[in-house]
Amino acid sequence: PIARARIERIAMDAVRRTEEARGCRVVDVSALKCGWDITSYPPSVEGRQPEARHIEVKGRVKGAATITITRNEMLYACNQADKFILAIVLVGENDSVDGPHYIRNPFDAEPGWGVASVNYDLDELLKRARGVE
Repeated sequence: PIARARIERIAMDAVRRTEEARGCRVVDVSALKCGWDITSYPPSVEGRQPEARHIEVKGRVKGAATITITRNEMLYACNQADKFILAIVLVGENDSVDGPHYIRNPFDAEPGWGVASVNYDLDELLKRARGVE
């Protein structure tokens, strides 16, 4: 649990820094259990505020084979479409960071009834990843 919390903190910091470098205002909503971890508000364009981005952050140790997505995270991803982003950050030796790797529309379908979480093949998800948008 301690190592997992450290990896998650490193991953959250990596996504926060990436979003702030884009000029976004970042709000950590992870404690609210709302289905994503970070709400990122892009800077206004010609006086108009673009839609906020809801980012679910998943930190994994480099070399991990799977990533676990909760039912709540999947439901929000499916219901929010382009507004939702899955951000994967791989943490290596000496807390080196690979990512974040952003995936839009990461899931094909909502989870079935009674499903608490789903394990996804990490390499397959990363094949669909894009850079910062």
